[in-house]
Amino acid sequence: MGFRTVALVLVLALPLPTLAARESIRNHLLVIQQLLGTTQYERALDQLQVARQERHGTDEDVTLSLYEGILLYELRRKDEAKAAFRRGFLLRPKAELPVPVSPKIQADVDAVRQQVEAELKAMPNPPAQPEDLKAESTATPSEKTPSGLRRHALIPALAGGALVVAGGVSLGISRAQANILRDDDPRIVSRADAELVGRRGQNWQTAGFSLLGVGAAGLLTAAGMYLLGAPDDAAPSIGVGTNGTSAFLYGRWP
Repeated sequence: MGFRTVALVLVLALPLPTLAARESIRNHLLVIQQLLGTTQYERALDQLQVARQERHGTDEDVTLSLYEGILLYELRRKDEAKAAFRRGFLLRPKAELPVPVSPKIQADVDAVRQQVEAELKAMPNPPAQPEDLKAESTATPSEKTPSGLRRHALIPALAGGALVVAGGVSLGISRAQANILRDDDPRIVSRADAELVGRRGQNWQTAGFSLLGVGAAGLLTAAGMYLLGAPDDAAPSIGVGTNGTSAFLYGRWP
């Protein structure tokens, strides 16, 4: 198995975070807007139902509900449209429509919003709105951010560990090639065979040190993320080192 194959397997196996889901929902919203603009309301509704299957947050959920209300209203399904607007405003009463609408639709939208706001005010313990949660997060970043860093520190740690292991394996193969030359292996019958084994050993050695370097960087990143999330009273000492054939962490965790 060559170095490129090993690297490809490692990349595919690493649990790296991705924003593909969020990018996908944004693409869906763009298509919905384009279909709405060309009065293809049924197709836009179909696209909206597909978008709801994607992983998304509160902002996207509100936008989808408001788009659904507009589309249903254009299809003369007024009661369903009001229900969709209601779902969006229950999540975020102050949300604005994603696109301009006719004065008639806007009047009904404002009426639904006022009704939802009145219902929320009448509740003894109204649900917290996303704006409130955002303000709370901004007011106490020291309590929110570090825990997130610690939680995600496992990702570069696993990636770095996998690369370090791969680097050690590569160096082991390189050493095996060197032993073939040193022990006058009977498989070497010509100078060309010896040169081939030598080049192969050098390639594996280069790959090994490269993987160790990248792996050590991943472990160092993980250590930094973990330490940034440590309590104020923790006084850890963490470092990354290498002895030429392997990389390692030393010190103690908080």
